[in-house]
Amino acid sequence: MTRRARALALLALGVAGTVALVPAAGGLLVVSDPVPTRADAIVLLAGSPAARALETAELYARGVAPRVVLTRERVTPAVVALRRRGVSVSRPDEETRRMLVALGVPDAAISVLPGHAHSTDSEARLIARWACRTDTRALVVVTSPSHTRRARLILRQTLEPRVRVSVRPARADYFPRRHWWKRRAASKLVLSEYQKLAHYWMRERWQLRACGA
Repeated sequence: MTRRARALALLALGVAGTVALVPAAGGLLVVSDPVPTRADAIVLLAGSPAARALETAELYARGVAPRVVLTRERVTPAVVALRRRGVSVSRPDEETRRMLVALGVPDAAISVLPGHAHSTDSEARLIARWACRTDTRALVVVTSPSHTRRARLILRQTLEPRVRVSVRPARADYFPRRHWWKRRAASKLVLSEYQKLAHYWMRERWQLRACGA
């Protein structure tokens, strides 16, 4: 491990240790922007498809936007190995589409962006390239509550300033923001998010450009 890598690891551990002492840390991760009267699209970020599909379908039913945009996750080596052995494995975006259609979103209103994402910044680049190419002006982005603040930071940096981004937490994705330290899964989630936020501020934000460049 290089000296820089050790320093970053120590900083991440220090941030994680500090966060563990702050009860309000869970709530600070969550943001919920006002939903515009009309947007060009609702973007459902990859991950936790059931909860995010529920939130997205409700926004679509309210007439917030005429279309829903999905991204594809990168296929893991294990899935590749299963397919080589003849095992059928559906893609997460296919499952998400199925849920949305079952919830009343027309299949024709759902688009899947080309390319594959493996992280929030790579997913943001895919969205930004599409938004710039299509002259998009307003997006509503749905993701998990604990992911909303970091997702908004990254998306606002990768999208052009003219694109208005409203980030919405999927309410069905339960996150005990006020008592996160009482649950092991929530504690791991909060510490992980703050480590990722530290990485964003120290390195990631310097590499992000408008329109996903």
